[in-house]
Amino acid sequence: MKPLDIKENLPLADMTTFKVGGPARYLAQIETEDDLFKALSFARSADTATLVLGSGSNVLISDKGFDGLVILNRIQGLKSSIENGSAFVSAGAGIDWDYLVNFCVERNWQGIECLSGIPGTVGAAPVQNVGAYGQTAGEAITEVHAIDTLNSAPIDLNKEQCGFGYRRSIFNTTASGRYVITQVGFSLSVDRKPYIEYRDIADSLKDSHCPSLQAVRNSVLEIRKKKGLLISDDGDSFMSAGSFFKNPVIDGSLFLKIKEDVEKNGGCENWAWPQDNGQVKVSAACLIQSAGFPRGHTHGRVGISPKHSLCIINRGGATATELIAFVNIIKNEVLSRFKIKLEPEVRFIGF
Repeated sequence: MKPLDIKENLPLADMTTFKVGGPARYLAQIETEDDLFKALSFARSADTATLVLGSGSNVLISDKGFDGLVILNRIQGLKSSIENGSAFVSAGAGIDWDYLVNFCVERNWQGIECLSGIPGTVGAAPVQNVGAYGQTAGEAITEVHAIDTLNSAPIDLNKEQCGFGYRRSIFNTTASGRYVITQVGFSLSVDRKPYIEYRDIADSLKDSHCPSLQAVRNSVLEIRKKKGLLISDDGDSFMSAGSFFKNPVIDGSLFLKIKEDVEKNGGCENWAWPQDNGQVKVSAACLIQSAGFPRGHTHGRVGISPKHSLCIINRGGATATELIAFVNIIKNEVLSRFKIKLEPEVRFIGF
């Protein structure tokens, strides 16, 4: 049996989209569940913590790095079948998320087309329950196959057991760090009309009587590119983790109090959405902008993307310490002005 290659003291910065972070004490790349078992066995024998890393697009790693075993999940494999008007897809956790979306759109399987262009891997999608433009991964996920690190036993978790909510699941809340996802199952609709709820998508497709899933995907990719949210090799993207904060859900009474303050200076377009029980979801980008941090705002070697107020960027040569300090300045100003505590989408490692 081939031994697992364990490397030591490898820098992690280039393994993340922020391009910051110190070294991993140990690092192993896994391509099969067998590799994962070996990695977990090594971690137990070395009495060290583990961290699973996909594409590093939703993490901020401290300057001191991670004092444990970083597991790079590169498990592949893609299977699909059609039954009773639904397409069932099983994808390896290490597959690029947008590759999977494109795979489904090309076959006219509806359900995740609005999630086009989101960076990351398939295994990361259920952790945060990634969502965009009215769709979430959790709506299409039927099953998550994982390895329980408590006993190294495989386990299948259905949709209900995953506990999906807004940017949350058991994988980043009650069972954070317990399971290593190796495979994700999806159920998609065959030959169903695309989902178009977001106004920008509808506007871009208004001249199309019956837009295709590919047209919706293209529209989403173009919108993300304009906002600097599309990772590309053409210099049109930034060193960031995309949307840094969740859109907060607040009481209707608080919304009425801040509404005038937000809108008195021109406000933001389409920045609030009514929810159940009289609550309102508000745009974190709008709050940040209204608190004095417009697009293109700079703070030393960090700042706000010139394309989207929700993207905190490394302008070049920044450290994780500098990014965290800037994040706290923004959080404190929004809290002071609007009495709203912003919650990061990004996961902090080693702080």
